[in-house]
Order: sequence, then structure tokens, then C-alpha cells
Amino acid sequence: MDFQARLEALTHQLRPWSALWSRSILQGWPESGAAYPEEWRAYARSLDGAGERSLDQGVLQGVPPPSLAALLGALQELTAIPWHDGRHALTVTETQGLSDKKTHELERVLALLGPRTRFIQQAVDIGGGMGHLARLCARTFGWTFHSIDRDAALQDKGRQWLKRTRSAVGGPLSFIQASVEDGSQPRLDPLFSGPDRASIGLHTCGPLALTQIRKSQGAGFILNIGCCYDKLEVPRDYPVSRVGREHPLPFTPHALALTTRERPRKTEAEFARMKQVYAWRFAFHLLSKQRFPERDFVRAGDAPRALYDGPFAIYALDRLERLGLSSGMTEAELDAFEVSVRAETRDLLLCHLLRDRFARALEVVLLLDRAMFLEELGFQVELLQLFEPDVSPRNLALIASRNT
Repeated sequence: MDFQARLEALTHQLRPWSALWSRSILQGWPESGAAYPEEWRAYARSLDGAGERSLDQGVLQGVPPPSLAALLGALQELTAIPWHDGRHALTVTETQGLSDKKTHELERVLALLGPRTRFIQQAVDIGGGMGHLARLCARTFGWTFHSIDRDAALQDKGRQWLKRTRSAVGGPLSFIQASVEDGSQPRLDPLFSGPDRASIGLHTCGPLALTQIRKSQGAGFILNIGCCYDKLEVPRDYPVSRVGREHPLPFTPHALALTTRERPRKTEAEFARMKQVYAWRFAFHLLSKQRFPERDFVRAGDAPRALYDGPFAIYALDRLERLGLSSGMTEAELDAFEVSVRAETRDLLLCHLLRDRFARALEVVLLLDRAMFLEELGFQVELLQLFEPDVSPRNLALIASRNT
């Protein structure tokens, strides 16, 4: 893949619409809604429930506005990342104690590592937890493996698991309680340096992905899968490559949060649940603006699941009590208010469905920037889809190897 050409093309498509994806819809409403072309909003309003769900999946039903169809078509093409097809089947014994998600991920990671790491003798896993990846790699490849995690309790569970199952590990495996950080760490740094060393980070949270990359400049192989992009800080964590700095996008905290929202192929029940949660949150926001205009933005926060299944009034009263506020309205008045703003809360929903179409493209921009940073460090780099997104939504893997 030509990372530079792909980044430049994505930037070209995304920059004109930055007013949509860089701002919070809810916090800026109703002014934020004005950034969306009226023909887009009119099209979205024309959709029935099935059409809304299709829009959430990036599929435009009926006759969409040409500008919307062209944009989504371009973004889908530019975010089409190649797949790594392969699965290293694990035995029942090897998957004992693993969730289906963890098993899915480990089988695909092992299949990816096999043909790319024949020169590797030692490896380190950042955020290794109980050491499941470590023990499987040590057993499969015979590596000396160091599993690093700051959670001593998890590591103790991993040691006990090995003793209880009497699992044959293969190569030596050690647990190291530590946090991997930028800057000099004499105890850890040698583990990341050497042409026969592999550095692995699965779901490295926020800036930890970049810490891993910088720490691993002397390694022979790097596998990184990032997540929690909303924990990044700009400009510290983006852009990091020379080309990225030449073509920066205005990432804001709201835009970074959007990159974590992409979850394709929601089930019908999941989509219905999302709509219900949004309906109550949006109605509560409009109620707060009306009743407490002196407050800039009232955060409803996450509510117990049962509250979204009941009347709006019960949800609103619970949120108000948590915030130490009183609307002075009865339950009947609160429910009547929710009914009165349904057209507006649907407009809010539709704007969110439109804004979410930018999520994957923004995530890919962050990873293309990192891919080029790795190239600048002298690595040969791949960007591949590794996990099924409905199992593990953050499924994009950066694979970097030295010439051997």
C-alpha cells in the first residue's frame, strides 16, 4: 500500500467536512446541525427504520444526494484495508479460560506471526495480562518471552494458571510487573532492542501504541494494534510522521472520540438499543437546556440499562437526582415533554448517523500516520485487518519488519 498517497487522498476528502466530524453535535446543538447540508438531512429524514439502520451500516437506500453518495463512496474505497486471512487453530486445552473474543484474536495473531517471525528468538508483550499470548507464542515458536503488565494480580493469576494446568510452555516465559513508558527504562529497554527481538502490543491504549513504537526502534519485528484513540493528545500524539505533519487534519477531542465509535454490522436489537439510549439522552439534553439555561452543558452520564427500558420520566428523574437538580415537573409533564421534542431528537439521531460515517476514515488516518512514521524509522510496514470487526472492532494491525 502507498501510505502517503492514501493519506493524502483521505485528507483531501475529510478536510472540507471538518466542521461535521470535529465538533460534538449534542454540545453545539442546534448550531452544530447547521453544518450538515440540508439535502443530507432531508434525505435522512425520509428514511424509515430499515433505512436508518442501513445508513448506520454505511449503505444508502433510495436516492441519496449526489454529494453524500460520492463522499461515502470515496471514504469506503480509501478505508478498504487488506485482510490477513489465516487462523492458527488452538486446542481445547489451549483455549481453557479464554473468552471467545480472546480466542478469536489469538488464533489470528499466531497465524500472522508464524511466517513473519522466523528470525525471532525473543519477544515482549506490552500489557500482557495473564500471559495468554506469551505462553502460546513460547509454546508455538519456542521464543523466550517477556510478558509486561503493571497489574501484579493479573500476572499472579497467569502464574497460577500455568501451574494448575501444568501447561507445557516451550521457550522460557517471564512475567515483569512494570509500566512501559517513554524515556529511559534500563530494566526494560534491552528487551525491545535487537534484530531477533519482537515487540507485540495488542490493543495498546491511547498513547501507549506510540510508546511501544518508539521503544521498539531497535527491534526486528513490531506488531501493534491500537485502541482508545480518545486518550490521545494533539499535537503530542498526532501527527508523528513527516508526511502527516505536512497534511494534518484538525483532530479535536471530539474527533478522537469519534474514531472509537466505528462498530459495523450492529444487530437489529443492538441498533434498536442504541436508538433508545440516544432518544432518552437527547431528550434529557433538550430538557436541561430549557430548564437550566445557565448551565453550559449538563452531562447525563451512563444510566443503568433498565432506565432506558422504562418511561422517560423515570430516566430523567434519576439523572436529575444524580446531578442534584430539580426540574419542578411531574412525571406526566416529563413524559409529555419527551413526546413534544421527538422530531428534534430524531434530527439529532440522524446527524449522529451521518457523522459516524467519518469514524473509520479518521481511524485510518491515525494509523497511516503511524505506518509512515515506522517507515521513516527504517521498517517495512503492512497495515492489515486482522480480526472480524463484529468480534473485535479495533481490528487494524500495524506490522513492521526490518530487512533480514
